[in-house]
Amino acid sequence: ALAYAVTVDAFVGPSTSACTGRRIAPLHQENADAPEGESIETFLQQNYPLFESLLLQKIPNIYSTLKESDDSDGFTIFCPSNSVMENVDDKRKVQISDPRNDEVTEKLAGYHVIANGKVTQERLKREDWTVPKVDGVAALSIGGVLTLSGELRVGRSKSGGFMGFGAKEDGGVVIGNNEAKVVKSTTVGNGVVHEVDGFTAPDLIWRYFDQLRLPGF
Repeated sequence: ALAYAVTVDAFVGPSTSACTGRRIAPLHQENADAPEGESIETFLQQNYPLFESLLLQKIPNIYSTLKESDDSDGFTIFCPSNSVMENVDDKRKVQISDPRNDEVTEKLAGYHVIANGKVTQERLKREDWTVPKVDGVAALSIGGVLTLSGELRVGRSKSGGFMGFGAKEDGGVVIGNNEAKVVKSTTVGNGVVHEVDGFTAPDLIWRYFDQLRLPGF
């Protein structure tokens, strides 16, 4: 297994699983900049309203935290796309909104926020050829990121194949064990918002929601 230190707090070292496969091609995902001077709160409310209202606002003092990060090391948000949020079933939406579940909802939301560093798309996909290679392929220079709620792995996305077999790396990046793929990235102030095609939080979080039995569900 590879073992070496990464000095940036938001990053964790690569794992062997992050090093296997073929060398990735350059990403073709969209990179953009928000209008100059636009706050992260305004950007999210206008572009990702369901994520902002259902999840992000559940983190106490989140915008104060992001403002402080914006003034120092920057921040990173993995933001589920609008279609992902729209496809959350009604039971889940009720559970997320129930005040009795605020602690769990905050944990779910926290897995989408890095408050101590701006982790760009280019940084996520960068390879490190200074460490021993696995099967002739360089490791990703970071194997994971540290969010407000805990660590998430960083890996390479795959597409194609049939029934889970024969898929090949497509040059993209995935976050978390559910492999939420980075679709596009937008720079907002000194931070970056990565739109992803799924939740980055572990599935275990949803099991905690299910422990609360609501009438009619």
